[in-house]
Amino acid sequence: MGFAHRLLQWFDAGRRDLPWRRTRDPWAIWVSEIMLQQTRVEAVRASYQRFVERFPTPAAFAAVSDDELFAAWRGLGYYRRARMLRDGARRVVAEHGGQVPPEREALAGLPGIGPYTLGAVASIAFGHALVAIDGNVERVTARHRGIRAEIRSAAARERVRTAVDGWLDRTRPGDFNQAMMELGALVCTPTSPACERCPVAADCVAKAAGLTGQLPVKKPRRAAVDVEARIAFATRGPQVLGARVPEDEPNAGQIELPGAGVLVDTPEPNLAVVLQRRFAARVEIGAALARVRHAITHHRIVLHAHAATVRERGRLQWFPLDDATPWSTPARKVFRQVLGAGGADGTMQA
Repeated sequence: MGFAHRLLQWFDAGRRDLPWRRTRDPWAIWVSEIMLQQTRVEAVRASYQRFVERFPTPAAFAAVSDDELFAAWRGLGYYRRARMLRDGARRVVAEHGGQVPPEREALAGLPGIGPYTLGAVASIAFGHALVAIDGNVERVTARHRGIRAEIRSAAARERVRTAVDGWLDRTRPGDFNQAMMELGALVCTPTSPACERCPVAADCVAKAAGLTGQLPVKKPRRAAVDVEARIAFATRGPQVLGARVPEDEPNAGQIELPGAGVLVDTPEPNLAVVLQRRFAARVEIGAALARVRHAITHHRIVLHAHAATVRERGRLQWFPLDDATPWSTPARKVFRQVLGAGGADGTMQA
């Protein structure tokens, strides 16, 4: 019995009932695939349902502002994905009459659709015989074929793609791709894989050789960088002083509490001087209010929030303390400590 037959038999017997599996709408499938990148399935369930109800078509999402986009994507992180999805939706509206194009070449030309998303959307929504290779699929394949090259190397990627393309069931490519991802998510997990429940364990090289704990081979993790950052916390009624994050920085477009930037471990000890230089603002810095931790990529940030009194706000602005304003996650952590979980007026989900 071949690899694909065993895999699909297992998938058919116990596939998870996920909301994006109940539709063949290419827009909904595209949305789900973008949301699922680097995000747990359980975190996506509720967000996906709200999103597709609010934005049932590419045209509906193409029209949103940055602030509406951030609000719709809240809780999923990696906001650049949402902006690329909107760019793709706008291209669909401008060039394809608002309908996600079924042709492989047209799909590949949309912003935000790389090789993985192309394979997933094209196979699941349109039945194209394309593979969709994510981290789960890489892990399953590296173990099954005993690939000992570093998994992100060109040699390993080529071996993985060749193997998966050879296994692909061309009559059910969408189900095959989903089954491979499901196998990696539920059985062939990064640690403690459940080989006794694996439908393709009989000819798995790693299982036979006792190498499931060593494969796939990964580069050592990048060393963590510790950052100590300071920000000012000033209020005016139901508003908080903030700044829009520049386009070339993490969290671009969101609102942050004013400082040197959460990734800047500045040698300047005087926060008032930092705010005057960066924003032409005159702010008196008071007592420490909160100390929160946050991580962005390999940076481990300790953020110190200080009470502040504004004399001249310069290029800073007053923003509402509400759920519609795209405050950054570090800012919301500060709000939770300083104001409590409900914020100043009980409306913010910190």
